[in-house]
Amino acid sequence: MRNLFNGYYIPNQDDLAKAWKDECTLFIFDTNIFLNLYSYAEQTREDFFQVINNITEQIWIPYHVGLEYQRRRLDVIKNEKAIFSSVNNYISKIEKVFSSDIEQLNLKSKFPKLHESTVKFQKETQKLIVNYKKSLTYWDEKQPCVRTHDSIREKLDILFENKVGNKPDQIWIDEVEKDGEERYKNEIPPGYKDASKDQNDKPTFSYGGIKYQRKYGDLILWKQIIKKASKEDVKNVIFITDDAKADWWTIIDSRGKKRIGPHANLQAELMDEANIKLFHMYSTSSFLEDGKSILGIGVSESSINEVDSVFERNILRNIYFKNHSNIDGLDNLRWLNKSIDTQNIALNNYLLELHKTESEENKKKQLELDLFNTMKDEDKGKYLDFIKSSSIDIENKLRKIITDNEEREKRKKNILLWSKWIQELKKNDKDEDEDLTPSLTP
Repeated sequence: MRNLFNGYYIPNQDDLAKAWKDECTLFIFDTNIFLNLYSYAEQTREDFFQVINNITEQIWIPYHVGLEYQRRRLDVIKNEKAIFSSVNNYISKIEKVFSSDIEQLNLKSKFPKLHESTVKFQKETQKLIVNYKKSLTYWDEKQPCVRTHDSIREKLDILFENKVGNKPDQIWIDEVEKDGEERYKNEIPPGYKDASKDQNDKPTFSYGGIKYQRKYGDLILWKQIIKKASKEDVKNVIFITDDAKADWWTIIDSRGKKRIGPHANLQAELMDEANIKLFHMYSTSSFLEDGKSILGIGVSESSINEVDSVFERNILRNIYFKNHSNIDGLDNLRWLNKSIDTQNIALNNYLLELHKTESEENKKKQLELDLFNTMKDEDKGKYLDFIKSSSIDIENKLRKIITDNEEREKRKKNILLWSKWIQELKKNDKDEDEDLTPSLTP
């Protein structure tokens, strides 16, 4: 039975351990594995390359993976570098809350005690911001820039020297893309989830005299994998990819979506056409975990956690890209560190005080209104005459009250948006290897 339905059988841990140490096993990497290296901390990258260095005789990439990496590398570096500018902009907005929004509330004259608390809160937050900016500068300087030397690419160049598939010709590419039309119509993996790429970006690109349709990229690299695996010296194939879509994986919704293993159709196709014994797929984090346990390599737990965090962030970002045409990069800020906790606690305390103060003001106004309503009509007239005789322009006063309330509500809205932003960042918080920001208690 197993021979007939080999696509549905996943190798156990003992089989995988043997495959890792088998010289006939081929470790193949997807483009996203290399591009995600630019999102990791230095220690995580070192742990990744440490695992690779232990299997150097078994690694290989399809030509199309190398091509896509070279095409997209600078855009990824640019986007990762832009995160630091975005964070700085948001920090500036936080500082502006004190210099503008809160200052306009005129707390010093209206509520001196609350003003004292606000000044204390501002000083504590400013210290936090100063130290956080030092941390931000530290990590910014560690991040590659589009015009600086790319040490990541240099390492990949050395590791994959003579370990890249052959360049295809136009006839072969045209045949694969023609086959892809039929496969995508019938949702045969991989790649049919990328059919919409024609709608969102330029549908084609050219390099080296070969024209490619972008939506068939996964299918092209898959066909190149099959071609490579068909050689006599390959018995096992392990494919490492951070593509989480259902046209690569068998995904079961059981108390949340879970990736069980490679898509059954992919496994069956590769095992049948290439006549291999074992096929398995890893994400980067599971690749590091098994590399650590099987090879006995000292991969840090923080590296695995960071890889998981980047993997989840990219899934969220892909969902956001799918549903929004304009992206401002806010989702890229989700890795802010735990110093945000202190700001959030202090902010919540401030909002409670502000709400309490406004409640007292409203009670006072309501009391005045209740007293006015209990007056006899003739007394109400006398009261209004008194106000007029005191040269008080009631209409202008009301307009001022309305304007003040609108401004107050606007400032409250800004502050609450800031609080919501902090909460979102905190949900997706991750530990850095070296945190330069102290934990302060408000």
